[in-house]
Amino acid sequence: MRKRNHVIPVRLNAKELRFLEEQVEKSGLSREEYIRSIVMGGEVRARPCEHHTELLRKISGLCNNANQLAHVANASGMASEQSIQGKRVTGKCSA
Repeated sequence: MRKRNHVIPVRLNAKELRFLEEQVEKSGLSREEYIRSIVMGGEVRARPCEHHTELLRKISGLCNNANQLAHVANASGMASEQSIQGKRVTGKCSA
């Protein structure tokens, strides 16, 4: 048996339907999921752009590099150009 067995028909004019469809498209949810989220008081946000995933991956890589350099600086008491270059050569720090 279905968990959701109550159907609520709703009539919309063309403008309201267009607005609903735009919001559903932005959210990345199905129409039913979008409406349920609104009914339950949830905040529905637009789906992030496709390139955001790639940007987050690059930022994560940069943070890892900075962490590796900080580790070298803490271990040796300072970060010299030679120790930084050594990290790049061994492949443990990508530029």
